[in-house]
Amino acid sequence: MQRRFFAQNGRPGAGRKRDGAGGADVFVEVPPGTIVFDSDGDEQLLDLTEPGSRTVFLHGGRGGKGNTHFKSSRMQTPRFAQPGEEGVEKKLRIELRIIADVGFVGLPNAGKSTLLKVLTAAQPKIGNYPFTTVIPNLGVMHHHERDVVLADIPGIIAGAHKGAGLGIQFLKHIARTRGLVYVIESTDENLEGTYQTLRSELSAFSRSLAVKKHILVVSKSDLIDAGQVDPEKVKQFLRVHTPDGSLVTSTQTVSAVTRGGLNQLRDALFALVSETADKPEVFDSGELE
Repeated sequence: MQRRFFAQNGRPGAGRKRDGAGGADVFVEVPPGTIVFDSDGDEQLLDLTEPGSRTVFLHGGRGGKGNTHFKSSRMQTPRFAQPGEEGVEKKLRIELRIIADVGFVGLPNAGKSTLLKVLTAAQPKIGNYPFTTVIPNLGVMHHHERDVVLADIPGIIAGAHKGAGLGIQFLKHIARTRGLVYVIESTDENLEGTYQTLRSELSAFSRSLAVKKHILVVSKSDLIDAGQVDPEKVKQFLRVHTPDGSLVTSTQTVSAVTRGGLNQLRDALFALVSETADKPEVFDSGELE
């Protein structure tokens, strides 16, 4: 991977009052969602979100002026010239924050990746062991003639903001989302406790991320139908979080195995994105390490 970029040097002037050629520009292509920081501090210098956009970031040095430039009626043959200046050099830190409409958060093996797979054409890694997802996954859900980009990030556990598990470094990838989906497994012995743990970990990372509107999903509802989970426990949990229009926009029970509840979840995702479509994503980048 190339880590150092140099623009071409300009050329010296020539006889017959000819200017030297300017140096060619250097273009560094980065994906949308790239943020540029000064490596010597946390100052954010660029936030590149628009596909195909170009930004002049570091300018080359000013060209020099030959002795002819200083010629005057009183000085026919100047014996001095003005040298060119050095271009700007800067050491940078680059971060990519994936641009998605909705981000999935939950404990390891809560069923986030499986939901992403059945809702989109994505093929995330799925397995019956902790932290199957070790990098963010993206998928596109097409619903009601609209594409909704979904992002699944690695599982979060209690103490993640202190480095437990895979930590919370991947939360920056859903910082730009318009909303979230909290995914909690139906077999969880403490549904409310898990929900509050996730909320607490997000809050420790970013206050603005923690107050995003979200859908509350209880996954693996087929286990409820199979009698392996007390349905009253799930109903009571969802009853406590009846959508109020402020943070929780919808509550759902879904099963990727039976496909139960998936259409309702698609509608809820579409509604969440549509509701926030004209509102800018808010994220306090000063809270990042």
